[in-house]
Amino acid sequence: MRRYLALVFLVSLAIPAGVSISGCTRNPGANYCNGLGYGQKISDVYSIDLEPATTGISLAFGQTKQVTSPTAKTCKGDTASVSSYTYGTTDTMRKYVDISPSGNICAGSWNRNTGGGISDYTICSVPSPEPSTNGLPYTTAFITATANSVTSNPVEVYVHAAVSSINLSVGGTTNGGQCYSKGAEEQLDSEACYASGNTQYELCAPSTVTNYSCPGGLAPGAKSVPVCSSAIGTLSYTVGTSSVATINSENNVITANLPGTTAITATVAGSGASAGYFSTCPPKSISLAFTNGNTSGTVTQGVTQNLTTTIVDTNDTTITGLSLDYQSTNQRDITVGSSGAITASFPGSASIYAICQPLACNPAPVNEIGLGSGTGLPISSNAVNITTPGTASTYLWFGAPGASQYFVPISLVTGNVGSTIKLPYVPNSMVLDKNGMNLYFGSSTELMIYNATTNSLTAQVTATPGVVLAVAPDNSAVLVNDQSRKVLYVYSVAASSVTTSYAGVGSTATWTPDAKTLYISDSASLGGNHTDTLYVYNSNTGWTTHDLSASGGAASLALTSPSVGAYLSGNPTVAHSWCPTGTAGNYASMVFYPQADSVDAQTDVLAGTTDGYHIIGAGYNSGTVTLSDIGVTIPTTQCPIASDGAMPGLALTHTLVQTPVTINATSLNQVVTSPLPVSSGSSVASTSISFLTYSGNTTGATLPYYKQATSSTGTLGTLGYLTLTGSSAITAPIAGTFSPDNSWFYVSTAGDNLIHFINTSTLTDTQQLAPNLPACSTSDQGCTLTTTPTSGIVPATVIQVKPRSTT
Repeated sequence: MRRYLALVFLVSLAIPAGVSISGCTRNPGANYCNGLGYGQKISDVYSIDLEPATTGISLAFGQTKQVTSPTAKTCKGDTASVSSYTYGTTDTMRKYVDISPSGNICAGSWNRNTGGGISDYTICSVPSPEPSTNGLPYTTAFITATANSVTSNPVEVYVHAAVSSINLSVGGTTNGGQCYSKGAEEQLDSEACYASGNTQYELCAPSTVTNYSCPGGLAPGAKSVPVCSSAIGTLSYTVGTSSVATINSENNVITANLPGTTAITATVAGSGASAGYFSTCPPKSISLAFTNGNTSGTVTQGVTQNLTTTIVDTNDTTITGLSLDYQSTNQRDITVGSSGAITASFPGSASIYAICQPLACNPAPVNEIGLGSGTGLPISSNAVNITTPGTASTYLWFGAPGASQYFVPISLVTGNVGSTIKLPYVPNSMVLDKNGMNLYFGSSTELMIYNATTNSLTAQVTATPGVVLAVAPDNSAVLVNDQSRKVLYVYSVAASSVTTSYAGVGSTATWTPDAKTLYISDSASLGGNHTDTLYVYNSNTGWTTHDLSASGGAASLALTSPSVGAYLSGNPTVAHSWCPTGTAGNYASMVFYPQADSVDAQTDVLAGTTDGYHIIGAGYNSGTVTLSDIGVTIPTTQCPIASDGAMPGLALTHTLVQTPVTINATSLNQVVTSPLPVSSGSSVASTSISFLTYSGNTTGATLPYYKQATSSTGTLGTLGYLTLTGSSAITAPIAGTFSPDNSWFYVSTAGDNLIHFINTSTLTDTQQLAPNLPACSTSDQGCTLTTTPTSGIVPATVIQVKPRSTT
């Protein structure tokens, strides 16, 4: 028994520790990277990653930068625990790249043992002497991080003189204003300068650059310059307008997106600088048509009709995705959406255009307009002419600013004249917005706003007294002119505040259909504070003014269709357009909205036809009235730019035919043109018609009308005279407007103080009604009457109209 127990004891001693009797064993190799039970453990630091490993770090002399915290990994790729790192630099003399124990890099030398209570590694001194590599002030060194006997990858540190300016290079060529079609990709690079004394010298540049842009050229002693990536490190770039271009930050490749010019900012050594500009090619032409290719047609009420738009850039590449403004010359009846879909709400006619208008389309910084073959400049499409047959009823409002404190509404569904509505003050102006939502009345005390549906007062704006000259087509803003203080206010309807103002006085104004450009004209002949001046406000280029004294000022203006410019009354009659003159990219040389045409004709009143082919004007001279039919040709190409960057402006060409008008007038009030064409029964007439209103003092006055010739331009149409009925006391037709469906012309007459309904198909006066506007008292503030009429009634001098459904 004693022998058996001794044997068991000896066997138990022979079994290794950790091995159970049941046969289970542990695996000591699992804790080691090689799996063999020895060497580096899986919890040890295996590698250290120090960033930025590929681009390196760029520092100007004396700059500091805290290194990015290193990342330690185990051999299994897991994060390894490190209590602290030791940093090193290959610049053993620590003259150009020094690094503190905490990993703060100095482009020079850190202070050590300074004394005086100054802590170590708090002052970075610039290199002295500065490094000189091939005669240029730059050098490089590497830094590393070490922990647990493992050293990181080296990170290159570029130490150099401070970069004073950067010039962008695209595709290896210094950008000289060329453009790239949508989708094109190019490599970004830069040319950098540094300052020595008062001179800037070349520090680095792409190898393809031969003409250095730095003012001093090569530094004394330097025979060549390196590429920037080897001298100052990899620059990073940002794009100002992402719609124009995008940049891949990994490789600094830029991709052209949509037309326009954008600023490119380059960042190096912790600071950014404007490096240059990149341009995506602008449109050369915009073609608009129905899906069947036609450029004219009929659109039925309530049915949406789509248009197709083809855009070609200056490299003849077809492009899509632009933010175009689709404009209707009769937006109230025939609307066009942002994608070119046409919807007819009421009968009528309109011309539809697509316009690429900065800043929404083809943007450019205002100081770089014209760069890249014409970025920052607008361009219009051809016209698509729309007719919507049918008839519609009408809302009418009658007023007599300066002569009556009242206005009168009427709905032709009932045919009854509404009650007179008294305003808080005698108005000096009355304008209905294009959508028929609000009536705006100006006065010397306040702006008065009435709801056009309820005819109730909704706002009194005391901050903007003056004359209401125009309302934006989208009802977003109102132009009010305080003619006493000589200030033009653009009043925001939504914000109930003034968004911009400008010193000046105007007599007439109009917005372009996209509400982005506002033309205001004036004539010194009106007396008071009036001057011979054209004011233009554009949402991109701001305010500009032009002297009109050579033509006697402009008391009337008419937009072209499309709205590339405006014709201004005077002698001669002149036009100004949206294409600037000057040199592309040179803002100081540019004149915005310069004169584009001059017509040897005296005009006092003007109106444009919606087909875009005619400006109809009339002039009064010593009792003689002459009607002028100005045939206009409007280019649909981009604003002209010569190969040397010269911008001559856009030339509008014209034809002129004239005829005398036999009327007893003392002054001319309006030319009122109908949208083309005019309805004639169930068919459509082949021409449009215009009426001339005027002031006079002879009874039996007639209403002149002018029918354009069927040919586009250069041929005189037919002048006629319509006999007004209802009263023999008529002295003059003083104001008028067309019904939305063009079937009626409503004209107010002096002498009988009535409104006459003119059938435009038969040219007959078929009905009269009396608005009975009470005259203001000569003692009322704002009343311009010198004597109160015996009848106590004044004729309407303003007629506003909008359509209403017949159902």
